[in-house]
Amino acid sequence: MKTHRPFGLLLKLFQDRFCENDAVSPGGGFQTNIYQVLGFLVAAGLFVSYFLTPTFVELSLRPLTPETDWALRSFRLFFPAYSFGVVGFAAVFHWDMLFPDRRDFLILAPFPIRLSELITAKFTALVRFLLLLTAAVNLVPNTVVVVLSMLIPRMRGTGMRLGLAQILATVGASVFAFFAVAAFQGLLISVTSPRVFRRISPWIQMLGMSLMVLTILSYPLYSMLFRSGVEAHQLWLYLFPPVWFSGLYELLLTRHNELLMSLGAFSGKMVAIAIMLLSLTWVLGFRRHYRRSLETEDAVSRTGRWNYPMWLAQSPQERALFDFGGKSLARSQKHQFFLATYTSIGLSAGLLFAVAIRGGKVVLSPDGVRLFAFIIAFFVISGFRAVFQFPAALASNWLFRVTEARWSETSRRATRKRVLLSGLLPAVLFVLPFEAVSWDWWTVLEHCAFQLMAGALLVELMFWSFDKVPFTCSYFPGRTNLSILAALYLYGFTAYSSNMADLERAIERHTLGALLFFTATAAFLRLSWVRHPVPSPVRFDGEEPIIQTLDLT
Repeated sequence: MKTHRPFGLLLKLFQDRFCENDAVSPGGGFQTNIYQVLGFLVAAGLFVSYFLTPTFVELSLRPLTPETDWALRSFRLFFPAYSFGVVGFAAVFHWDMLFPDRRDFLILAPFPIRLSELITAKFTALVRFLLLLTAAVNLVPNTVVVVLSMLIPRMRGTGMRLGLAQILATVGASVFAFFAVAAFQGLLISVTSPRVFRRISPWIQMLGMSLMVLTILSYPLYSMLFRSGVEAHQLWLYLFPPVWFSGLYELLLTRHNELLMSLGAFSGKMVAIAIMLLSLTWVLGFRRHYRRSLETEDAVSRTGRWNYPMWLAQSPQERALFDFGGKSLARSQKHQFFLATYTSIGLSAGLLFAVAIRGGKVVLSPDGVRLFAFIIAFFVISGFRAVFQFPAALASNWLFRVTEARWSETSRRATRKRVLLSGLLPAVLFVLPFEAVSWDWWTVLEHCAFQLMAGALLVELMFWSFDKVPFTCSYFPGRTNLSILAALYLYGFTAYSSNMADLERAIERHTLGALLFFTATAAFLRLSWVRHPVPSPVRFDGEEPIIQTLDLT
């Protein structure tokens, strides 16, 4: 009787883990979300290529001068930075899936599966996921650069070398980002206990995701520092991987700058080191992690008691919803990661306005700092609005279903207060040091009061029709178009931040104008908080699809 090896089944199991989503409604499908994300990455690559193409053509047609060379170097730095940031973000986001977790070991341990087959299947799944990400991120930009290199007459002689440099730089940055994250995880697994590893992993993930987002969105800042950094041999060049891979263009094309050539050669060595370190930590740490994961109990998350004045949430229903939202957010790692991503995007976008480059040095711009406060507040509040849509545990909403008595307005009040306390107030306090550097303390206090009022108005706008209990409503991932959503957010935060900054500037040092604004805003907020609309039921389920599937296969 022929015996089949379980490798194929293990490979399918580990591949499906990257598409797994237990928060969707029945019929939503597990793969919809990952396919939509991959489609968004392809669309983002097309968007980037469309806007960078005129710059590339213009720089390529200019006479060859030192200024043109540095402009091209800064331009080419974006491609490895983009690849490194996106793939690195995906690797950190899927941190728990890079290594088999305790659930995998508990399920697979009773079966006659050799440990070598388990390692091979997991590593193969990782490589396939890496290839899928790398293709989605780099396919369109690399194709555009290679085709344009062939079409521009002056570049036809170096078109093949430019295409090779483009592919090596972007793919190399993607491979290094993925394997560096996996190798770092393997190193932690080898030197720490499973309990310690589970405790520090969420903090590592939030920090890593934030750094990857900053890598992409802060490109305009470090690209302006690139030339001065290379000429002065500054330390940040040796600590920033995208710069290493941008040196591959220098190594294969112009061969003018010795430092960039050495960094290009250094990038290849670092990729080899990352792969070797990953292989070594897997060989040494896999069996140890396997044994200790089975012997160690799951870490119990502890959340402290939330003490707040009784007047903040008066009715028992409101206090229950207020506490439920805060404690669910404190326990759920995936929702914390979601908020960390939104905050990182806001921080990156705000830094583009708050920081200016003058004489090769980084300085604060007072007008940019004014915008920075509203950009951060917008992304924090919209992050809470988005994160409340995704359930922490769908099975937990049965209690709200049993006791729910058409008190959707109570849910809105508790949700808005949670956003004000846990979102808006920390955002304003975070911006306070930047404000203190740019203005005197009286102006800073006036700005903080204005920002709190403007943020409270934005909270009312975003949660005006919110008819859910946070973290309890299912959703269909395919119903949201990510490209359209990104465009709406881009327009929303620019319009909101610029208009609020202009209004703040208009009433600054004008006592009558400030008094009118604060009085009118306070009156509107008061009316919004005490309004009693027609009672409506709280929504717990996403809309059902038109065609129901039985999922018999």
